[in-house]
Amino acid sequence: MGATSNAEQPNPPPTSRNRRQFLADAVLAVGAVLGLGGLAFRFAQYLYPVILPEKLVEVSAGKVAEIPEGGVRYVNLPEGPVMLENAGTEVRAFSAICTHLGCIVQWQKDRKEFVCPCHGGVYDINGKVTYGPPPRPLDPLEARIRSGEVFVMMKVRKEEPV
Repeated sequence: MGATSNAEQPNPPPTSRNRRQFLADAVLAVGAVLGLGGLAFRFAQYLYPVILPEKLVEVSAGKVAEIPEGGVRYVNLPEGPVMLENAGTEVRAFSAICTHLGCIVQWQKDRKEFVCPCHGGVYDINGKVTYGPPPRPLDPLEARIRSGEVFVMMKVRKEEPV
């Protein structure tokens, strides 16, 4: 009774390993398809982003009396930062965002110019670049005065409520 022959040893059915392997391969294939599909979707979103349309809105920026005569006042509106200049009979408005890298410019009243604290860009009272790396002037904004209040026309990108 020593050695048993090969005929006496039970062999596992040949299909059990094949089924198991098939299921493992199927799970891997489904995971790969879902993963690559998600990656392809994100890549397509990167290549073709959804850009909301710009709208021009009129925003109240405060009272004319709050702007010093011949001076400039910084106003941080929800639609973006603005510099208001009281030029006597009219109020001029500029975006306070530097055209170089998007920092907020500051008014230097002793020098009568806008200065960007990030990289030293300098703009004159009319928003034109006088020194530094900014590629273009400050963006002018349309300003209107009604009943002693200043209204500025600004471009915004807002999602419409559904």
